Amino acid sequence: MKSPRFFAPEAAPGRLVLLSPDEAHHLRDVLRIGEGGEVVLLNGRGEAYRARVEGISRREVLVRVEGLEERESEPRFFLEILIPLLKGGRTEFLVEKATELGAGRILPFVSRYTVRTPSPRTHERLKARAIQALKQCGRLRLPEVEPPEELPRVLQKVRAERRCVAYEKGGLPLRKAFSSLPRDLALASGPEGGFSEEEIGLFQEAGFLPVSLGPYILRAETATLFLLSVWRYHSLT
Repeated sequence: MKSPRFFAPEAAPGRLVLLSPDEAHHLRDVLRIGEGGEVVLLNGRGEAYRARVEGISRREVLVRVEGLEERESEPRFFLEILIPLLKGGRTEFLVEKATELGAGRILPFVSRYTVRTPSPRTHERLKARAIQALKQCGRLRLPEVEPPEELPRVLQKVRAERRCVAYEKGGLPLRKAFSSLPRDLALASGPEGGFSEEEIGLFQEAGFLPVSLGPYILRAETATLFLLSVWRYHSLT
């Protein structure tokens, strides 16, 4: 039986680690692991460590790192995914799937037709969802999750040279856009109401190439998941 996994960014060989309140609660109150229990700590930077619970109290859980369990090399391909802030927990869903599918950086945005507005805790919830997905899917590198911002500001933060945006009014066929996969790529799709023509103009000014996802109208979360899946397919071949 595999040891349960916990996220501890400061985990390193020989270190005594104080778990975060959320991770401590999960270990102590949900899984009911006692002192001496064996666990695995993920530092989110490509390393998993064998560790043993050394101390438990109502306020904290201390875990001693014993040795390296597994290491994940740098990915060959790096994806920045721009995702709209959607209602009903669907942005959290997309952060989870982006983590499972290997995205390296997640940039949530607010645009003209976005229905949901960010709260002070939105960024915290999105990061927590990424950590949860990391622990469950076996991945060892946590994607960067940026705070939600207005679209023009998010476009300024994109690093990849090759950039594509899904546009429901047409663009380059997706198969042509993925005819050769670049080392670094940024992908974006819109909110429930799509993008305005002015926003597509902003994307183009920022170096994004409009691409078509086919003849059907896709829900916002479907379009993002489609882009993620196509990128993942090509990054594995």
